Amino acid sequence: MNPIAILEHSAAAPAGHLTDAITAAELDSVVIRLHEGDALPDLDHVAAVVSLGGIMGAYDEDEYDFLAPEKELLRQAVAADIPVLGICLGCQMLADALGGSAFPADGIEAEFAALEIAADAVDDPILATLAEPVVSIHGDTWEPPPGSAVVVTSSRFPHAFRIGSAVAIQSHPEVSAAVVAGWIDGFGRDRFAAAGVDPDQLVADIAAGDDKNRERATRLFGAWLEEVVSANGSIGEG
Repeated sequence: MNPIAILEHSAAAPAGHLTDAITAAELDSVVIRLHEGDALPDLDHVAAVVSLGGIMGAYDEDEYDFLAPEKELLRQAVAADIPVLGICLGCQMLADALGGSAFPADGIEAEFAALEIAADAVDDPILATLAEPVVSIHGDTWEPPPGSAVVVTSSRFPHAFRIGSAVAIQSHPEVSAAVVAGWIDGFGRDRFAAAGVDPDQLVADIAAGDDKNRERATRLFGAWLEEVVSANGSIGEG
């Protein structure tokens, strides 16, 4: 089976637990470091595409010249029925690329967020894993593209949608507390404090839930990888 292409927007936002799940499934992957100038992959030679998180907004095309071409790649992948997974920024990229929109949110959501899953999504093997509190850290949000529906929400924001071969998730199942601590230092502790978030408590809460988050990530990514294998008509040959 061809490798899974992982689109990385920032060294500070790696694939994390997703990489572990791909390895456990004995599948291959390739990381495309867009922030370092790597070329986008040829869709004829990938089994699936993952769009990770990042420090930029999906609308920052003038500042980050790889965003517009990536959106076109995501459109083409969904049109070709290639499995696509969007995480946080990747979720917003999919919304914008497929006819919805992405834009600055009214404040930061930075917490272990309790989510509500719509009745028609509770049996979805991927989205059902979001029934437990998730790591949610974002300052942007989105409107879903036509033909999709918001099937997971927090008290303030939309959190997931499906459309065709794409699954878009706003939260961060891939991260550990150590990664989040790096984000807080990078973004500026004052920014979180101004939003009413105690950065030390946030890291402590996420650290306390690291094991559960890893287990949830294993289930979520495992379910998605099963869809990838099924879509490619093969088992992983590692």
